[in-house]
Amino acid sequence: MVWSWMHLVVGVVLIVAVAVGLLGPVRMTKIWAMIARVCYILIILSGIFLIVHAWPHITVLLVVKIILAVVLIALAEIGFAKKSKDTATAMAIWLPIALVVVVMVVGLVVSHGFPLVLL
Repeated sequence: MVWSWMHLVVGVVLIVAVAVGLLGPVRMTKIWAMIARVCYILIILSGIFLIVHAWPHITVLLVVKIILAVVLIALAEIGFAKKSKDTATAMAIWLPIALVVVVMVVGLVVSHGFPLVLL
């Protein structure tokens, strides 16, 4: 249960880090990118522990979530790089923000709303 809460809370922090890092001022981009990178590590670690519980039940959707998460990391890093060089386009800013929300929603579908259903 600790891993699910960690995965969820760090995912919300990642949404904030990506959104603020890409929409905020250029001088703060590096700080938010570093926060996002710590979030990637924590989410990957907690995801490894959670995959054991979800794999037998929802294999295809879980694989889709993993692929989306890898694409998210790549697009967020590309967005941070372009933002720090001040050459970011609207697509480089909004696509990672939208994708991080999509990955979180797919994650909640995979977990059937757990741990939020316990509230």
